[in-house]
Amino acid sequence: MIIYLNDEYVESSKANISPADRGLMLGDGVFETLFYNGMVIECLRPHFDRLVKGATLFQIPFNLVISEFKAILLAIIDRNNLQGIGTALRFTLTRGPGERGLATPQSVRPTLLVTAQPYQRRQQLLHISFSQYCFQQSSILSGVKHLGYQLPLLGRLEAENRGLDDVLFFNDAGYLVSATTANVFILSNSVLVTPPLSDGCLPGVMRAKIIQEMQKTMTPVRIDHITRQDVEEATKIFLTNSLIGSALAVYNP
Repeated sequence: MIIYLNDEYVESSKANISPADRGLMLGDGVFETLFYNGMVIECLRPHFDRLVKGATLFQIPFNLVISEFKAILLAIIDRNNLQGIGTALRFTLTRGPGERGLATPQSVRPTLLVTAQPYQRRQQLLHISFSQYCFQQSSILSGVKHLGYQLPLLGRLEAENRGLDDVLFFNDAGYLVSATTANVFILSNSVLVTPPLSDGCLPGVMRAKIIQEMQKTMTPVRIDHITRQDVEEATKIFLTNSLIGSALAVYNP
């Protein structure tokens, strides 16, 4: 696999990232996962804007404009011979190498890593349940995709151990937040409902797209708190993110 690493296209087996990279040592970085459907990279602008938002929050230098961002993604698709093939693209930005501890280096040399792997959306029913872990309510970190994915990882392990495809996180107020890596919509009394960002969920690119498309059909999504009982009694449950699109799920007690 050919990857993009700090202005070079290299074979992944020959790539070198410093062992002192703060993304590895501290999770000091942000990322975006995009889907190339074989023709276009979906939702390019929202992904770029959220990446810029995250880099700005963490004060990591990021000087690419959107045309350069797109060019790198298209080049990595081309160099891996993935034209016309569904592809998962990952764009990762870290602060780069630094000394031990939290103090930021005086001279920042960000690490920029882009990868591409074949990925096909599959229409399959997902089996989900409630996680034992509690999600923090909305914080400054809720609006960006940062490298601190410990809670989603715990959720994924929990799902695997229970023979599930995913689990749903609730915050300490008892309201639904998200699945491990997806936003959630439920169909309740013929109304599509999704949690507000204030409950802690990521402002997902696919979430925003669905809300916008539903508004165009004059059937707007209701943005409201969702309880465990609401999920249990929902007519349908959907998980959404940029890779899976929208996937139907069923609750397993």
